[in-house]
Amino acid sequence: MTRNGAMSLIGFLEKTGFRRVPLSRTGVGHFETDGTLGDYPVRVLIDTGAASTVASLTRVREFGLDTRPLERCGAGAGGTNLEVYRVEGGHLRLGDVVPNLTTLLAMDLTHVNAALAQKGVNPVDVILGVDVFDAHEAVIDYGSASLFLRVT
Repeated sequence: MTRNGAMSLIGFLEKTGFRRVPLSRTGVGHFETDGTLGDYPVRVLIDTGAASTVASLTRVREFGLDTRPLERCGAGAGGTNLEVYRVEGGHLRLGDVVPNLTTLLAMDLTHVNAALAQKGVNPVDVILGVDVFDAHEAVIDYGSASLFLRVT
């Protein structure tokens, strides 16, 4: 409850089935969080403009996760005509939430990380996209730097 007796946004969301994922800001203001992919720690960029959740192909291969090439190309943040892979196994976890993903994709994120590096930001391993936000009726609260995902 707040001072005037009203329920806080955090309290309301948690009471109605949302789980809180704490966020931090990069040096350029993007939200990010820590997570795991399989058993490996990953840095996750919150990207409301990304249609799908995408993992770094390099990291997926380092983790020994299986991939299957898809017959389409992807693009984003300056990269075009990038080969897209489906990640087989290796669940993404954000704190105690395992996001509902129809498909976890993998692409070469070198172009993304190069752009971040030019601004002094560390590389990311996963880009969390709209597919997760839609599936979980996501709420981003700037006041508490939190991502709330409804878990049913």
